[in-house]
Amino acid sequence: MKRKDDRFLMKVADMYYNDGLSQEIIADKLNVSRTTISRALTRAKKAGYIKIILDFPSVSSVDIEKQLEQKYHIQEAAVALTDQTDDPVYEVAKTAARYLARVLKSDMIIGLTWGRTMKQLIDAFEKEQLGKTLKIKGVQVVPFLGTNAPDAEEYDIIRLTYSSLLSSKLSELIRGINYSLPAPMYVQNPELKKLLLQEPEIARTLEKARQCQVALFSIGDLSDQSAIGCLSDSVSETLQDLKEKGGIGETLGRVFDKNGNTVESGFNDRIIGLSLDDLKKIPNRVCIIYDDYKVPAVKTALKTGLINVLITDDNIAEQLLRD
Repeated sequence: MKRKDDRFLMKVADMYYNDGLSQEIIADKLNVSRTTISRALTRAKKAGYIKIILDFPSVSSVDIEKQLEQKYHIQEAAVALTDQTDDPVYEVAKTAARYLARVLKSDMIIGLTWGRTMKQLIDAFEKEQLGKTLKIKGVQVVPFLGTNAPDAEEYDIIRLTYSSLLSSKLSELIRGINYSLPAPMYVQNPELKKLLLQEPEIARTLEKARQCQVALFSIGDLSDQSAIGCLSDSVSETLQDLKEKGGIGETLGRVFDKNGNTVESGFNDRIIGLSLDDLKKIPNRVCIIYDDYKVPAVKTALKTGLINVLITDDNIAEQLLRD
């Protein structure tokens, strides 16, 4: 026997799903509260009057994203499908750019590190013209690291990927407020670092970085392909030393161990920028990755909480799901 309010449940469901009316409009038309409409829709589902069919394309990233989220207990995974593209790197960068456009809100503080992955993100954001569609204001963009200019010609591309340059470009694209970090990324000794951190503008920018709601970064390993290899003539020896001390991967110029903690060293003492402890306190820690040789380091970063939003491609996602 039907309950006396079943007609009401069916009417609400029809107005919401068939007529496309919002819950607020339905509540006004039926002279009830919006809460009543929300509860009615829930009851209509339980009663079997509403059956939702998700008709996704035959190839979808939804399942693999859900598996990543469940395995690593992260907030969100966004996986770019690469089997039908000639440029998988751009697909990942575009996915990251669209994620960023979705989460940006007025007066938000966002920060980013350095590297080619970050440059790919900013380039995709510009190419997709995402900034033009955003109705936001007052977003503050902060670089996480200082700037070094290596002498070798082969490092010329690195000059285009520094945190301060990229934060300035992103700020311009979203009509935001940019902060500068007028310091080297890597200095010669801890004493010089201590002095520079006392400079008001440097201290102010790093304090602003600690207040970020969104952090954008990638993960590096400690191989010869490591981006921090351009920072010092002795860095190859330093990287080997860091690996012997338990170093697994690197982000923000900081090397982390199997527990996601900073490997203390003279190298770490000379970096000017946000620390890993600071990073862990930022609510949305968004890692973008498209190099499969970095998978072991990314796994560690996921398991230890350095990352809680992962943006990658389907090939890397499958590797991350393997035990």
